[in-house]
Amino acid sequence: MLAAIGETPIVPYEDPAIDGSIHVKCEFDNPTGSMKDRIAYGMITELESEGVLSPGELIVEASSGNTAGAVALVANRLGYEAVITAPDGTSPQKLGYVEAFGAELVSCPDVDADDERHYRATAERIADERGGVLLDQYSNQANPAVHAAWTGPELTDQCPEVTHVVAPMGTGGTMSGIAKHVKAYDDSVTTVGVDAVQSNISTAFSGAESGPYETAVEGLGQDEKLPTMWFDYVDEVRSVSDEAAFAHARRGAREGGLLVGPSSGAALSVAREIASVDSDAVVVTIACDGGEQYFDTVFDDEWLAERGVDVD
Repeated sequence: MLAAIGETPIVPYEDPAIDGSIHVKCEFDNPTGSMKDRIAYGMITELESEGVLSPGELIVEASSGNTAGAVALVANRLGYEAVITAPDGTSPQKLGYVEAFGAELVSCPDVDADDERHYRATAERIADERGGVLLDQYSNQANPAVHAAWTGPELTDQCPEVTHVVAPMGTGGTMSGIAKHVKAYDDSVTTVGVDAVQSNISTAFSGAESGPYETAVEGLGQDEKLPTMWFDYVDEVRSVSDEAAFAHARRGAREGGLLVGPSSGAALSVAREIASVDSDAVVVTIACDGGEQYFDTVFDDEWLAERGVDVD
């Protein structure tokens, strides 16, 4: 199963309304349906190579989304116990992987990051109390490094004519690592990170004053800049509204047969902006996960309306 991670395809996204071209790297083809399988495998094997982890020991990780299932899978196959902490409201489809692969799930209240009950603080406490090793995708440099060494080279091998790379930013590892590689491959390639409107990745990138972080899009945006965000390799960070993210996730499915989650919908909206004004653009956008995990959100008008999201 671990050998099935990576080597995800890049497929063209046909859109007669634009002059440039868009290509989608389908990270939802990984075993647990997201690109987080890459970093789970990379972080754990890096700790093994450093002598920090040995089979049978305890791995602890905090996740509000796809990393939960990815860590559970890799821990299962490499012989580790695993505890995953997650905030209330995390997609039950994503958390289903945790229990399916035999990891322990600890649900935490959805509170501010400075609260000791926060899911990241809880993971740190569990690791300390039970002698576990905390992976910490939010600061672990193996997160972006995996994408620099693995995902980025795949992308340029599959689409050597790429002019723009567009990817959602949560921890920032995917965008940062791929951007580092493509800048070494061809410095003229434009790298564009995608943030939520009410988020502080874009404010940190531009040096603007930070504000509250709030979005209905899982896995998009952060309260603050994280160590896994390598801004030196990122040319732009564009903010996308919840409405645009969900609308483009729907549009991708209905007009392009591309079933993706809302963070990938946000990236698709930016890719379309670029390809609409540049006929020579060859845009590769990263589809971080698949839309089958979001049938009860992306395609549910009532759920969206409850959160004030109007996609009409």
